[in-house]
This record gives sequence, C-alpha cells and structure tokens, in this order.
Amino acid sequence: MPDISALKLDDVPQPTAPLGILPAVAAEKYPDTPFLSDTPWRTYDRPVRTFAEFARAIDDYADRLWAGGIRRGDVVAVVQRNHIEVEAVMCALGKIGALPALLSCAMESGELLECFARLENPYLLVDLAGLSKVAEHRHALRQLTRNVLCLQETDEKWVVPLQERLAHSADPRDEDEWFVITHSSGTTGAPKMAAHSTRSLFGMVAPMIMIFRDQYSPQDLNAKHLSFVHARTCAGTLASLETAMPALAIADPDPANVKRLMLEHRPTSIETHPNVYIQWEPLAHDPERPFQHVERFISTFDAMHPRTVRTLLNASEHPRAHYFQAYGQTESGPICLRIVTRDESADYSPRNVGHTGGGMEIRIVDAHGVPQPANTPGFIETRSPGRMRGYVGGGPMPPEDSWWPMGDIGRLLDDGSLELLDRIVEHVDGVGSLLEAEDHLLEALPELVELVLVKDEDDSSVFAVACPRPGTTPDPQRFGAVAAEAGLPGLQVRFWEWEAMPVTGSYKVRRSVLRRMLAGRIHRTATARKEA
Repeated sequence: MPDISALKLDDVPQPTAPLGILPAVAAEKYPDTPFLSDTPWRTYDRPVRTFAEFARAIDDYADRLWAGGIRRGDVVAVVQRNHIEVEAVMCALGKIGALPALLSCAMESGELLECFARLENPYLLVDLAGLSKVAEHRHALRQLTRNVLCLQETDEKWVVPLQERLAHSADPRDEDEWFVITHSSGTTGAPKMAAHSTRSLFGMVAPMIMIFRDQYSPQDLNAKHLSFVHARTCAGTLASLETAMPALAIADPDPANVKRLMLEHRPTSIETHPNVYIQWEPLAHDPERPFQHVERFISTFDAMHPRTVRTLLNASEHPRAHYFQAYGQTESGPICLRIVTRDESADYSPRNVGHTGGGMEIRIVDAHGVPQPANTPGFIETRSPGRMRGYVGGGPMPPEDSWWPMGDIGRLLDDGSLELLDRIVEHVDGVGSLLEAEDHLLEALPELVELVLVKDEDDSSVFAVACPRPGTTPDPQRFGAVAAEAGLPGLQVRFWEWEAMPVTGSYKVRRSVLRRMLAGRIHRTATARKEA
C-alpha cells in the first residue's frame, strides 16, 4: 500500500521530454505497451492499440495540420467529441509548436464563442461532433476565428477538411512554455481558460508517477473515463508515457459498456468522475462481479460520497483494494492525497481530503491573509509544482513561491490533514457546511443518485435538487425528515432526472446554471407555502 507521507520530496522529478515529442520517445523505448480505447478512432483511419501506434497517429495528425497551414505559435481552439483522440491532436499541435486550447463539447455554444473571442482569432479545429456544436454560428465564427478546420470529411463549404498531408517540421515547445490551454469546470460561473506547460503538467502527476514506478507492474492496466480535454487527462497521458503504464481510455460510460470492458480487460486501476462512479454503483451488485480485479479506484475531480466508496471497494475481490483521492483544481494541480482501504471505508468522510505530498504545501488564512492555527476554519491557500502558468487574457502570474487561493474554506487538523468545509462562492452564513449536509442526505437516502444544495437568489438560504435512481419514487416527506436531521428544516427540494441536470464535461453539476433555471420556481413555491 503506498504511503502518502513518503511522497513529500525535496526534489520533484522532472519530465523526460516536452510533451509534444514524449510519445515518440516512449514509443521508441516501449513500442508494445498497450494504449487502448473502448471505441474506434474516427479522425484517424488506423487502429491505435500501443504506444507505437499512438505515436504514428500523432505524426499523421501533425502532417495534416501542417498541410492545413498550422505553424509554430498559432493558437488552435480544439472542439471534438470526448475521446482519447483529442490527446493525440494536442500532442501533434505541440510537436509543431502550436498552442492547443482544448474546449469541451459539453460547453454551451455561447460559452464556446466567448472562449474563441478570448483566444483572439484562433484557428478552430473540429471533428463532426464539434462542427455540429458550432455550425449554427458560422457567421460569428468568421469574425472570431482565423479559419475552421475539420478532421473529418464534411459537405460544409465554409469548413476546410484536413485530408491532405504534408511532412511537418517538428519544433516542439520546451518544458516551460505554455503547452496547452484547458478550462476550469465552470460549475459556479463562466469557465476560465488556464495554461499549463509540460513541467507544470508533470508537477501535477509527479506523486502518481512515483507510485506507478514503485507499486505498479507491466501487468497492471489503468482504465480511465475522464473529460479528455481536462488538464488532469493531459497530465495523465504524460504519466502513462513516462512510466510505460498500460492504459485503457473509456469514451462511453454506459454501465453495460463498462461491464464489458471490466470483464474483458480486467483493469487493476480505474479512474472516473465521482458522478460517473455513482452511475456505476449497480455494477457492484452484478453477479458477474465486473470490478473484482480492481485494486485502485481513483478520483481527482471531487470528493466521492461515502456510500459510493464503500460500494465500490466491496465489489472488488483484490486483497489490497483501496480508493485513491486527490484534492485540487485545474489551476493548482492536486494538493492533497488520501488513500482509503476497505476496512477504513466504514468511517470514511469525504470532508477529510488527506495530506500534501510531492512538493505540495498548504495553509489556512483568515480574511486578512493571516495564517490560522490547527482546527481553525479559514481560506485554503497552496503552493505546488502543478500550478498553472497563467490565465488566457489574465495579467502576470504571481511568483511561483507565492500562495495560491483555492476558493475553498477548510481547516488543518492536528495530524496535518485537510478538512474541506465549503466552496467560498456557495457558503451561506449560519447554514454550516453545505458539502457535509449533501453527504448526510445522500448517505441517508440511497434511492438518490445525486443531490446538490444551491444558494437561493438572495444568497441567504438554500434549496435542494435531488435525482432519484431510475425505477424509484421519491418521498418528499422522508426527504424533509432527513433534511431536518442534517440541520436544514424546511429545506425545499425539486426532484429531477439526472439526465436533465446541467453538467460540465467532467460531470460536475453547474450550480450557477441550476440556480438560474430553478431558483425562481423554488422561491415562488416557498412563498406560496408561507402564505397558505
């Protein structure tokens, strides 16, 4: 079992090569290492199953991008379906020295246009899924983008299909230049676009690389269903290439597909978003035991609900099964790491997000920036090697040794671990920790697959949006009783299907959008009840 305390290094290891050429380096060293995907590639016409084939796909993309006029220094907004292909496109752009901005196809079209504007006349690179997302705005694209290039054949005359090839000239960005722009989740507002270098991406996954090298073997298989445009996935691709870790990229999260993959490939590690794990909970009770070989369930995007952690660990038959959790953000990379074993899962609280590791530091300050003693709540600030290199359109970044505000409220406990209490933008004075209340409600109501507490329009109270598990009927009275137990008597709730929830590309609920959609209805309902 990895010891998190052992990851506190004085010298974080450095990347082998710039990420644009790292696939070629890895392919030369480990050509046959599996690099699999659950669904075929659509923008590359040959199979990709190994590091060598992944590197060849990158070269093919680079030749096509070069033929399309992309050169060093060009900014390229990339909007594609959620598939590992986008990581190869990122590496191809990086290899010729262009700067990719990876934008989720799950973003609203208006937000995409806003991102194009902030990128100041970028090329726009799409597949057919991305093209369908922006096609109705073709006239706006003429003003906002330099040209629209498509990796698939299309009948749209205003789009340039990238089918021709011209031998590219490799001119990769070095380890400290901006290598890729990704965006924040946008759960509480418009997504921000943050830039990372190869070195900062490496800083994100240095602890994981250490664990890979120490704890994994070539017989392990690391399966991931993630947002493939997220900084975490860019860093994860780097980690896999650096360590020759066999990988399986999952594009289709449907439980039936995941069951097939688990039984066929038997991955020993699996990583996805917390809200996807919730959708996979029924697989834990499947008589064919699809999770039986999993040693590591990993999540780095958000805390997982205790019920889900217990369910997953009990579905594994591996003697060292554990849940690996990381707390961080796009801008900072992971800050705290925690491992929860099967025995520990009975008392697991997602509020404790573990200890720092791998050159990471953390402190708690008050509103004036004064560091607070242990067990005192305050604002979380961090220093880490995985911190971004800057915001698009932002001013100069503070020095690397300065403290970075995480936008969260928490406290350091006596043992040095961090307890996460709330997001600053979602905190309501006098209500306590909304995150803790959400945990309590989901723990007591197993018929729910998700529940979020959202501030009302006046920012002085909260309402709940709850998603019942398919096939169940919600009981408002029971919900009200459990809410009262959680310290929220009279909590207003709206039951809603999970599929209708506004979510980000990483399946986080977009609370600001939800507030706009429902706050007026909740407010009117509450007012009517008071007047009745």
